[in-house]
Amino acid sequence: MLQPRKSYARLSKYRPPLEGRGGKLRLDFNENTVGCAPQVVRALRRAMTRDGLSCYPEYAEGRVKLARYFGVKPQELVLTNGTDDAVKVICETFVEPGDALLVPAPTFPVYQFFHEVAGGRTERVYYDERFRLPLDHVLRALGKGIRWAAFASPNNPTGTVIPKRDLRTMLESAPQTAFVVDEAYHDFSGETVLPWIRKYPNLIVTRTFSKAFGLAALRLGCILTNAQTADDLRRGQNPFPVNSLALVGALAAIEHTDYARRYAAEVRANRAKLIAWFEAQKIPYVPSKANFVLTELGANAPEIGRRLRAQGILVRDWNYDPRLRGFLRFTVGSTAQTGRLMRELRRLRGLIESRDGRKNWSKFARFSSTGWVS
Repeated sequence: MLQPRKSYARLSKYRPPLEGRGGKLRLDFNENTVGCAPQVVRALRRAMTRDGLSCYPEYAEGRVKLARYFGVKPQELVLTNGTDDAVKVICETFVEPGDALLVPAPTFPVYQFFHEVAGGRTERVYYDERFRLPLDHVLRALGKGIRWAAFASPNNPTGTVIPKRDLRTMLESAPQTAFVVDEAYHDFSGETVLPWIRKYPNLIVTRTFSKAFGLAALRLGCILTNAQTADDLRRGQNPFPVNSLALVGALAAIEHTDYARRYAAEVRANRAKLIAWFEAQKIPYVPSKANFVLTELGANAPEIGRRLRAQGILVRDWNYDPRLRGFLRFTVGSTAQTGRLMRELRRLRGLIESRDGRKNWSKFARFSSTGWVS
């Protein structure tokens, strides 16, 4: 019997999304809930020719257009098969067995997943009771010889951002550590450190077309960093990392950015409405700058999730992890979709526990994540 690498034996089981999501209100995986711009669909249909599908992808022209959109040079951009693949490429390029990754806890588990596939180990710094990442704890951890650090900003699942002044201190205190800032939810926060890639050679920024642009099915991500690091990343990468249709969709999307901007603005307004209702009802939640809100509903959270699903509303249930019992995460969508969610939550109000919205944070912050779906 063939045996896998030792690092594989330590990996947690993959927990895929539930099947049968079509036709339901998808508030479970932070996708665009209304779909991509119609012009993107038309562009994809035009590209679906027999000749086009029989050719290997070509990237030069598309890389130039995407670089112009992001405000970088083409040689500072690396195309990837979604952000997950971006993390995988970073690990394959920089991680040796035994190297250390630093992540906040909780965060998106993909960073740890691919790092441990490469044989690395993980160090965590926990958020405090006021939803802040203690800078002194981070700096202390960086002093242990961290190979790379990953910070999603906004962070998944909390929706919180890393203050720029703190990130600047981290970058300057550990110039030999690679810092990956995952800006998957940038369109909903309006905050970015992308211009810093020219100032800090140890900074790598990732972006995706899976969220605000509504192209999760096509899997297109980008790594944005200095030209030398980008060249190192491409050197060991699959020569055809992105399919032609994904590139067609992304290029059409950036030609019609007003569509994604309007959607993001609507989501921000609806996020404020949802949070205001949680506050009025004394329901604990984590203040968010992303397109989702993580909320503690109490012991009945699994039942609330099941009842919402019975009504065709899918939400992310964290109760498979015993340290996150009582938590649901709600993706924020359109005004009509948010109104529908709030009506159902009002109907289920008797099942929801009320309490001080922050006092349980310390329990939440001490978990170590499992599963790695978005």
